[in-house]
Amino acid sequence: MYRLLIVDDLPIITDGLVELFEKQADMALEVYKAYSGIEALELLGRHRIDIVMTDILMPGMDGIELLRQIRASWPGCKVIMLTSHSDFKYVQDAMSLGGLGYILKTEDDDTILQAVRKACEALDKEHGARQLIDKAQEHMRMALPALQQEYLWFLLQGKKVGQAVLREHFAHIQLPFDAELPVMLLICRVDDWNEVTTAPDKALLVYAVQNIAEEFLGESMQLISIVYEQSRMVWILQPPGGEADSWERSVSYVNGLMEMIQSRCEQLLKLSISFVLGSQPVDWNELADRFHALKFLLVRGIGGQRGSLLTDHRPESGEQAQGNSEDGGGYSGGASNYQLQAKLPMLMNSLENGNEAEYYPLYAELTVIFTDEQVSPLRKLELYHALSFLFLSFVNKYNLERELAGEIDWGKLAHFDAEVSWSEWNDFFLQAADRIMRWTRNEQEQSTRDIVGKIHAFIERHVATNLSLVQIADFLDLNPSYLSRLYKQITGNALSDYIVEFRDRKAKELLKKSNLKVYAIAAELGYNSSHAFIRFFKKQNRITPQEYRDQWGTP
Repeated sequence: MYRLLIVDDLPIITDGLVELFEKQADMALEVYKAYSGIEALELLGRHRIDIVMTDILMPGMDGIELLRQIRASWPGCKVIMLTSHSDFKYVQDAMSLGGLGYILKTEDDDTILQAVRKACEALDKEHGARQLIDKAQEHMRMALPALQQEYLWFLLQGKKVGQAVLREHFAHIQLPFDAELPVMLLICRVDDWNEVTTAPDKALLVYAVQNIAEEFLGESMQLISIVYEQSRMVWILQPPGGEADSWERSVSYVNGLMEMIQSRCEQLLKLSISFVLGSQPVDWNELADRFHALKFLLVRGIGGQRGSLLTDHRPESGEQAQGNSEDGGGYSGGASNYQLQAKLPMLMNSLENGNEAEYYPLYAELTVIFTDEQVSPLRKLELYHALSFLFLSFVNKYNLERELAGEIDWGKLAHFDAEVSWSEWNDFFLQAADRIMRWTRNEQEQSTRDIVGKIHAFIERHVATNLSLVQIADFLDLNPSYLSRLYKQITGNALSDYIVEFRDRKAKELLKKSNLKVYAIAAELGYNSSHAFIRFFKKQNRITPQEYRDQWGTP
């Protein structure tokens, strides 16, 4: 959408042109107006203007001087001159200064519209769709590594994605993995920093560790690494093919490289590092469970020692996976205790956004802890306190204690009752989420109603002024284009249509019930001349204001 500024010291001309362009839906213009060169410069200083249509002969700053100022400060702006037959010398000056063209004031509407369309085409060529696409692609290329890492981190934190969607996402952000094939995980820890104390130095050393590891690992498989907790890295590795023999060879290969990477880091960087390798193929939706299980291995037992090189336990046929007992920390169950802390921020985020489609599946993954009789009471208690903390944090953050007091029993969040069954606790937290989601929906709907009400009230209070989209947007502290889209989205109607409808309704009311002259009614409705008002009213009603008053007015 381009922005057009019309400048003329005669309101009847300015208002008439504004009206002409506002009804050209196909041109997608945002139209501004000014009644002097000084006022035009003020608008240019506050808003991006793409096209200026200006009279040449104006008191004070004339159109030629305005063109000079525009060329100096906004060289990309297209300027069209409005002129009369006697202004030809000025037209020559305007063209020499870089004016796009000129229009005689006696020209018809089509000629005026064509001049602005020509300016729009010139802007299109200068900006160039191809240039914009190229820039977007370049920005995308530069942002891809961060986007890839962010997406994979979501998966590592428990984000569940269907395989078809996963394939689409991989293609979109150009991840070098096959969504159909499993991956392996490798976690690395910097054991100590020696004399390194500053964050930038640590970041550089972590980056160096990544480069060394990827020099070794990148020759035979696809990989991406992610840094977390400042001194830890995780690699997602995908060997070629998915056959069992090929997988065993890849595991042995990576296992052998870990010692070489460790030695190279000690030699070149003077850093001690530790590794733990996941030896089993991992499907994409199981990444979070395996990731948290490997993290657990790297801090417990010998995993906590400097220079550790570990491979996770590979169960024989019929043997239970390590840590998958009632009291362990394994990765077989979707609601394992190491998943709880990872999912809480995601639950809070979906609760704050009112995203029911995301919240309830996440919650369902955790409620296994409440409903599974094999899960220990301590883990159930941990979930109770974690959810209580989440809901209390939300309520305090948004000051909802009074608003939701009749909906949620705060006492149950503050004091655990051992007499309440785990199934009842599950129902309680589900109901608490339902109440909050309902409050969020109601609050969003109320906010929507409030903003429409504020817009209408502002228009009604200021209809006698030079009412514009910019003025309304400034009042609401919103971007004008966004306000226009938002109003259309909420009401189904254009904001300009409401202004027209209100002015027409107010005009009829004044014509019917007051003795004000037509010129006074025009001023009440923000028109600088009775001619502009009469033209507006006749267009809306097919009769003049006086004819309407004669027909419907109070005797």
